[in-house]
Amino acid sequence: NYPILANAGIEIDFDFSALKPFEEAPLRVQPKINNQVALVKLFPGISQAFLQCVLTNPEIKIIVIESFGAGNMPTYPWFIKLLEQAINRGKIILNITQCNTGTVTHGLYETSSFMDKIGVVSGKDLTTEAAITKAMFLLGNYPLNEVSKLLSTNLYGEMES
Repeated sequence: NYPILANAGIEIDFDFSALKPFEEAPLRVQPKINNQVALVKLFPGISQAFLQCVLTNPEIKIIVIESFGAGNMPTYPWFIKLLEQAINRGKIILNITQCNTGTVTHGLYETSSFMDKIGVVSGKDLTTEAAITKAMFLLGNYPLNEVSKLLSTNLYGEMES
């Protein structure tokens, strides 16, 4: 939902007017990251076995799910049950949209109404790259019990408030 920063072709043409100034604080490299993050892109016909493999992997702490449209997911009983079981085992499920623009809004449609009830975190308008990077940064720098709330909070301008 942010303007195009650059057009890449033979040359890269930057739109410097769209770049936010970093006058508030100097750049600080954050070397502590934790890559125990997985990405699942939903598609019609996704299998229970595939999703179960990802959600039960003991090495994975956060699963970023690229859902449909405004955050819609399948409502098969097995699908909801697998998500709920993973959350109950302490995993974090972060819901982002596959769309180039727009935002995840749990409950906007019936196919996302169950998510808040079982504890799926809305990634709002995070891009895939921002969601994965943010998840790895938070896992490396905060206790797991704080990560869910921070994932849906604008920390550095990476998402709309």
